[in-house]
Amino acid sequence: MAGLEYSREKMQNDSIKGYSDNLNAYLNFPISKGDKQRIGGRIQFRSKTISNTGQYFDHHLYSIDLNVSWQKNIKDNAQFYLFSQFGFYSDFIDLSTEDFRYSAGFRYVLRHNDKLQTGWGMAYSRQYFGHQLNPFFSIEYDISSRLRLSGLLPIRPKLTYALSENIFLSSEISGSAGSYRLSALDNNNRFIRINQWYSLSSLGFTLRKQHLISIGLGYNLRQTVRLYDDGQDRALSIFTFDIKKKSTPAAEVKTRGTILSVSYSFKLK
Repeated sequence: MAGLEYSREKMQNDSIKGYSDNLNAYLNFPISKGDKQRIGGRIQFRSKTISNTGQYFDHHLYSIDLNVSWQKNIKDNAQFYLFSQFGFYSDFIDLSTEDFRYSAGFRYVLRHNDKLQTGWGMAYSRQYFGHQLNPFFSIEYDISSRLRLSGLLPIRPKLTYALSENIFLSSEISGSAGSYRLSALDNNNRFIRINQWYSLSSLGFTLRKQHLISIGLGYNLRQTVRLYDDGQDRALSIFTFDIKKKSTPAAEVKTRGTILSVSYSFKLK
């Protein structure tokens, strides 16, 4: 499967009326496939342009990464997954090994019946601001012939309702934390940390069982953007919440605002 997504997010508070333009392009591909195990990959490019928020936070941010996952069928109704992701996350002005970071994790999935599949797992991410742990519970539950609950709890639950065979409505809540290193020449290897919680409702269409088009409208419930100096003590966080906070940002802004997104994906035969 290959896909392309664009979104615009307003970034507003009492003194700021900014926005960010986001582009995400990806390609999934198989690496190997056997009777009881398979390996797959995903290469992904993202860009994020923050504007009208002030000199500290107005930047063009980019990432390119590779995700590799291994699936092992333990039983007819159980699978075990290992996954890793690594790449470069920065403004790409003077790209170096300092811009490299990675994550890894595992997941165990159990199919209870034709309607319910659950799982649990843990992901670790080495961020520029420190160490991030993401324990999660996964679910795929066909509540009815039209209504489906899926995603990761508590960070990304999604409810989908099928209006017809080719048209559906979905609503989701998502939390994320990311970091980007800035130029060594222009910004002394400072880095930006972005924490975000948002809700999004989408209307999707499938065409010929291969093409998926989705239009979404949502709201940033909370978005915090922080600028840090290089070389500070590292923090430990779970999801977007700091457990052991050591570093102090050089600048910080908290915003909210609406989100508009458009996406297209294509299922390769």
